[in-house]
Amino acid sequence: MLHRLDGPIDLKGQPVVQADPLPMPPMAGLEDQQLADVLSYLRADFAPASPAVTAADVRSVRLATSGRKTPWTAKELEA
Repeated sequence: MLHRLDGPIDLKGQPVVQADPLPMPPMAGLEDQQLADVLSYLRADFAPASPAVTAADVRSVRLATSGRKTPWTAKELEA
């Protein structure tokens, strides 16, 4: 979510058709706690048994990917 996702997405081998042709916006402008809250909300909906995302989790990923200038692709995230 920090650098956004771009390009085609497959779900269980089937292409996902996007209803909205606009790309997902990057959310790097949100503060760590704000982004942690959004991610925790999504996890609670899609994976209720998963723990909440913390601001420290977001900060760690932000630091690890700070040099990234391009959006992620589904293939990169799968790897």
